[in-house]
Amino acid sequence: MGFEDTAHATALGKSVLREMDADARKDYLSRHHLADLTPRTITDPPELLRRIDSSPVAPAVTDLEEYALGTVYVAVPVYNGDTLGSLGVSLPVDRAARLEEIRARLLPTASRVSRRLSLTI
Repeated sequence: MGFEDTAHATALGKSVLREMDADARKDYLSRHHLADLTPRTITDPPELLRRIDSSPVAPAVTDLEEYALGTVYVAVPVYNGDTLGSLGVSLPVDRAARLEEIRARLLPTASRVSRRLSLTI
């Protein structure tokens, strides 16, 4: 499976989906089956959108064993005017308690990357 087929289950993909406008999200969801990769994978489009939009750590997004059992992930968007992509870190699930600390470090890092990219692109 490629990234486009698993964006719903990864923090990187959900970060990009979160930043899309409603039409782009609808287009993505109409063209991609939300594969059930683990017992924790969200496969219902309305539920996926609800969780992305109500993320308590926004603009960060998490993957809590949704893509691979035993792995958790946090990602934040990177901008260049529009959303350019995401920056993230994955951890073994036994280190999930560090996700908040990592999120707090990723946000300023993503801001620096965004600023640098806006100067060069």
